[in-house]
Amino acid sequence: MEGCDYEVFLSFRGPDTRTGFTDHLYIHLTDAGVRTYRDDEDLRVGEEIGPDLLGAIEKSKISIPIFSKSYASSKWCLKELAQMVECRKRKGQIIMPIFYHVEPSEVRYQTGGYGEALLVHENKKRVDDESIRKWRAALNEVGGLKGWDTENVANRHEGQLIKEVVTKVLSELKKAYLVVSDFLVGVDDSVKAVEGMIATNTDDVKIVGIHGVGGIGKSTLAKVVYNKLSREFANCCFLADVRETSHSKGIVFVQNQLISNLSKKAHPGINSKDEGIMAIEERFSSKKVLILLDDVDEKDQLTALLGRQSCFGLGSRILITTRKVNVLREFGVKLTYLVGGLDPERSLQLFSMHVFRSDHPPIEKMQQSREIVKIAEGLPLTLEVMGSTLSICGQGNEMWNDYLVKWKKAHIEGIRSKLMISYEELDSDQRQIFLDIACLVHEYDKNTVIYMWRDCGLCPIQSLEVLQLMSLIKIGEDNKLWMHDQLKDLGREIVSQENGGELDKQSRLWNHNDALEMLLREKRNAKLEALCLQFEDWSEYRFTLEGFAALPKLRFLQVKRKRVFFERVESFFSQATLLRHNMPFITSRTNFSLSENQLLPNLRWLSWHNFPRRILKLSKFSLSNLVILDFSGSKLTHNWDGWRHIKRAKKLKVLNLSGCKRLSKTPNFSGLLTLERLILEDCHKLAEIDLSIGQLKKLEYLNLSYCFSLFHLPKELGTLPALTELILDFTLIERLPDWWGIENLESPHVHISPSSKAGNSLNCLTSLLKLSLNNMPITHLPDSIGALTNLESLSLGECVLMQRLPSSIKELRSLTELYLSSSRIIELPDSMESLENLKALKLVLLLESVVLALPKLPESLTSLAIIINAPIADTDLSNLINLKLLLFIIMVPKISSQSELVQVPMPWWIGKLSKLEVLTLGHPNITNLSPEFGALPYLKTLQLFNCQALERISQIPSTVTKLHIGRCPLLTTLDISYLKNLSELYVFGSSIEGLSERALSGDTLEWKISKDYGGNLAETFGKMMREQHGLEDETVGLFYLNNMRYNRVPNVYKLFPNSYATNFFFSLRRVFAIVFSLLRALHTL
Repeated sequence: MEGCDYEVFLSFRGPDTRTGFTDHLYIHLTDAGVRTYRDDEDLRVGEEIGPDLLGAIEKSKISIPIFSKSYASSKWCLKELAQMVECRKRKGQIIMPIFYHVEPSEVRYQTGGYGEALLVHENKKRVDDESIRKWRAALNEVGGLKGWDTENVANRHEGQLIKEVVTKVLSELKKAYLVVSDFLVGVDDSVKAVEGMIATNTDDVKIVGIHGVGGIGKSTLAKVVYNKLSREFANCCFLADVRETSHSKGIVFVQNQLISNLSKKAHPGINSKDEGIMAIEERFSSKKVLILLDDVDEKDQLTALLGRQSCFGLGSRILITTRKVNVLREFGVKLTYLVGGLDPERSLQLFSMHVFRSDHPPIEKMQQSREIVKIAEGLPLTLEVMGSTLSICGQGNEMWNDYLVKWKKAHIEGIRSKLMISYEELDSDQRQIFLDIACLVHEYDKNTVIYMWRDCGLCPIQSLEVLQLMSLIKIGEDNKLWMHDQLKDLGREIVSQENGGELDKQSRLWNHNDALEMLLREKRNAKLEALCLQFEDWSEYRFTLEGFAALPKLRFLQVKRKRVFFERVESFFSQATLLRHNMPFITSRTNFSLSENQLLPNLRWLSWHNFPRRILKLSKFSLSNLVILDFSGSKLTHNWDGWRHIKRAKKLKVLNLSGCKRLSKTPNFSGLLTLERLILEDCHKLAEIDLSIGQLKKLEYLNLSYCFSLFHLPKELGTLPALTELILDFTLIERLPDWWGIENLESPHVHISPSSKAGNSLNCLTSLLKLSLNNMPITHLPDSIGALTNLESLSLGECVLMQRLPSSIKELRSLTELYLSSSRIIELPDSMESLENLKALKLVLLLESVVLALPKLPESLTSLAIIINAPIADTDLSNLINLKLLLFIIMVPKISSQSELVQVPMPWWIGKLSKLEVLTLGHPNITNLSPEFGALPYLKTLQLFNCQALERISQIPSTVTKLHIGRCPLLTTLDISYLKNLSELYVFGSSIEGLSERALSGDTLEWKISKDYGGNLAETFGKMMREQHGLEDETVGLFYLNNMRYNRVPNVYKLFPNSYATNFFFSLRRVFAIVFSLLRALHTL
């Protein structure tokens, strides 16, 4: 095969692993359909890497160096490794190292045999010093990457390790391919049809119902239409899984979601369906809204959420998806769209994407593929799961024929039987995790859930990879676990049918009514592992401890309780129906003997929101196996008696106390030494972190965001060696402790240098990967921050008192993301170029900030967003050859006449950015786009904003599919006839002649042309820019501020010059926090 045909490059030392481990890995990869390049040292000629080998490394998506004992003794291996690192920096190639009977630290720090091998190369003088430097740097970088260590594989079984590697490779290749392909096969025609029905050019209220069988693509279609329309609406709401949520949490919960989303603020809450209907009708009768209700299955749900059909403002649009068309008819929905299956060719394309990572099958698989596609009957979910199942099972004809036989048998029984075949291919661990996601932890954070699975003896990391690869689950960018409702229903049916379908023999109960019934039976149940309860009003429920004692195998207990405010909760606790003679609602009968620490001995997960600390005693519970404890939203205090019992949880990994409004100080952590994740988000009264936090040597994640009363952090927090993520957003901390220059707390005479390296025995947060400091009143970062050599993400959004970054930031060589949105930065350090791994930089200045010069930026950047208030002299970004997304906007005061314009050509360097895919350009002085711009080969999206002097566009790259032009008043001509791939055209505030509906190609799915540029259109344009560049809502607000400035509306910075406005704002926030704390304290008294 040619180099460009390979997906994986294997680098290895022949004598060590050629006929053993490497050979087995190569065979397993190729059997799985992965195009793999295996370099053979014996066939090499000469000293330099030849063009074939270089091409194989360059074009491969993944490189796998197998670090064996003598790997570093080979110059060829070291040259390959250096080339891999170069490709990683330049084009984001994935490197997956395998440490084959070698310690990762030996590779990273070149100790032992690796250090000796490099000394031999140096002493022989056959290699120049620069090559040695590159080899050392490459070993250091790749040695620090996450990979596989043969010494840590269970029982050192190489077969299991190879299986894990192949699974991970397939998963990464699939993700990379689907991102590039966009894989929304066959949706365009349906989008056009629904958009035609729901057209936004009329002022009436329109409701469109999208119906069809499960797995046909209703939600995908509705989301595409919703996302397109959302740009034109200020008030939008997308409610997913209405059927599931209303059944599990109640329709009142969904009503509250709708009201909060449309109001854009937290709602105090409604208590009944009728109250919700009344609130919706009263609040939104005059508002133009866009609503998507996904997966509705009852008319009552529509009545509760939409009330009377005319209760929303003129111009409102509502999308509904459902499997039951009669629900739409009963509610009176006139506009309906039936989603049909994909045609055979599109079905084949979708199937091929998931099994071959290609738009079509190879010739030898064409016949079998067509037979499988025919069985799927055009259902996208079935095609995806079937294709994904085959992708992990290999390309062998016998295997494919076996699946064909199974699927043909299941064809008669329907979609669920076809999906069941994929479930049956899972091993026992994967099945348990699949069922847990379906029944218990759908849309939960993966990083939390894996602790429970791991402690139960399962293998969560590898199992989740397999489930993803088989398209049975998805894991979003927010790390949330997601499963299609058809698969969720399949999992729940499997559990429901366990042991003949009897309730008391099920392993999991997710329905509240079933769970409560089981609890009230007080009958021993050795099968039940998981129980989910939800209470609206404590006075309605009374049960005894015998109910829990009868569930010895329970590992998961979740209790969600409606939050009741102020005196109402006290009245509940005093009601005779709940407390009789001070007897708690959960009791133990006199004839039932239950000793201390005995209840629920197998419990791993205890989640009890609004925990009733006064009436439920933790002393009865066995916490010996507890790994996850979630008391979020509870009224706990630091001196609560229950903390001493929690210290019995010697395996506790996760403690979630978010939203504990009465917590003014954290509890003492001295008994929780195994803790790895601590969540204190939204504890508004929290003002003090107990010094014992320094004892949590295993803590990896700490979230203190929205702790408005927190002004200081203890120095002890800086001694946590395992901490990888620290979130301090929206706290009132004015100055970060100089953790990287402080004295060693255990040995005060020892001083920690700012140049502390990772691996130093003192470990001052040097393991930190993510540091989030958004919306904080800090004025500067300590110079010693350069010690964070492993830091990957640094976020300083809206730190409006900070004007400079320290020069030591150049030491953050691992940094990949730097966010400076809504900033007052006036100078960037000249050392920015040293950030050799930086991928994303966002620099968005406030209106009164001016950056006089932009330093040279690292060429590793793939995403760059710059919004500034005046042109920067001598800007040259031509070195950013890997840039894919660029937003470059200059905001200046409104001109009074065209004569004031200082006309300049387009920045010449933009034409040099050959990999650019998305360009958002806003420059008031440019007159034309240069000819070089028209030759950009990969540009797909072009957005021109506020180019007031722009008179012509010589040529737009023919690859452009989205064209947005806003406020370019002098642009009067625009030729788009040659843009054959154009699918989206927006033109606002420009007088382009001859551009009308007739000029648009039939393939242009979405277009809007207007000579006006009012507030709604400005908001629309802002949303489009945010979508393209991942900017926050607050950043888009700068565009609105800019519009205000054009209209000569005074702004707060002019009223309070010299940054007084900002200081005043934070002072006000501090005063508010103090007053808030006092009021809460008085209320407690």
